Amino acid sequence: MSDTATLAKPAADIPADRIVDFDIYNPFKGQFDLHVAWAELQKSTPHQIVWTPHNEGHWIALSPDLINQVYSDATRFSSRVVLVPKSTAGEAYAEFIPLSLDPPVHRPFRKVLNDKLYGSAIHPLEPKVRKLTAELIDGFVANGRCDFVHEFAEQLPLRVFMQLVDLPEEHLPKLKPLADQFTRPDGSMTPAEATEAFKAYVEPILEERRIKGGDDLLTHIATSEVEGRPMTLSESARLAIQVLVGGLDTVVNFMSFTMRILAEAPEVQARLAASTDLHHAAINECLRRLPLVSSAREVVADTEVDGVRLAKGDMVVAPTELYALSPEMNVNPMAFDLDRKVRNHMAFGSGHHTCPGQFLARMEMKVLLEEWFARIPRFELEPGQTLRHRGGIVGGCEPFILRWPTA
Repeated sequence: MSDTATLAKPAADIPADRIVDFDIYNPFKGQFDLHVAWAELQKSTPHQIVWTPHNEGHWIALSPDLINQVYSDATRFSSRVVLVPKSTAGEAYAEFIPLSLDPPVHRPFRKVLNDKLYGSAIHPLEPKVRKLTAELIDGFVANGRCDFVHEFAEQLPLRVFMQLVDLPEEHLPKLKPLADQFTRPDGSMTPAEATEAFKAYVEPILEERRIKGGDDLLTHIATSEVEGRPMTLSESARLAIQVLVGGLDTVVNFMSFTMRILAEAPEVQARLAASTDLHHAAINECLRRLPLVSSAREVVADTEVDGVRLAKGDMVVAPTELYALSPEMNVNPMAFDLDRKVRNHMAFGSGHHTCPGQFLARMEMKVLLEEWFARIPRFELEPGQTLRHRGGIVGGCEPFILRWPTA
């Protein structure tokens, strides 16, 4: 996202050995593996926190303990701004709730989401998810190959999400690029323009659903109360937009990372095809090995961390990748191990803003593994393709081809 012409100047009291050339939107140096890029940064310094001039200049927490503090201690690290660059993407996204609200203000708004996204509310969706999963796989299984990102990962979670919010699937080509502007901006519009486009889309829908009613998530948001009063249209829209941004991106990428790593692990495939009892462990190991969110927090007041001063208003990016990939949290962290006894990760975040969509994500992953291995027990990456990840607040995979025997 940044370039040398827009690099920030470090404050005079930032030691030279704390300054790194690392752009979270383009972290790759000679290779294109997101998790390797983050792990190499962590290995390159003994410090718990470093500063980068990219994206207006911000700190990056590197140690697991500090990453956890950044997500959990709202008295020192506020959620008012959670994206970098702060003045553009950060301030635009700060309009959305409840992620931009600190406790206790966030709680009644978070409850609105919990009521529709926690386990018991998600379970009835499983038959629909299973039916769609089977249809998608059956659509390409006889071909012996598929573009997994385009033919599955960008289909299943997005179509399920559109059912959850009761929006027509034909609106996806409009909504998905808007959501991407906050996690992996492409420069086609500013974050402020994306915000206004989202508002223009969602506000009339919310007004209509307040009158019409229904049992979908957007209607629930439109008609819910907080602290004994109806939400304003502005509050409902800010909450709905955050739901749309989250629902249209993260699971797409997690599924893609999962199937790419499994494609290179034939022994793991054989075990998963032979026993569905191992699928739960596989999902947990994918969550541990393949976290993809690098959110940020705003420093509440001048404070000292690891021997350096963080000034009020500074931004600190806390990569969930490094919490799980640190050797002090997991033995041999880069290895994919189904038999791992202890798995420490924060793939769904930590603290007050733990991802409310985690139950849906887990259920979709469970169904994917069950239906996929029932039809395609062995598969691999098609040789000769260029394999790349994407950086960003939410990391992603460039499209890749899987192939398998059909006879």
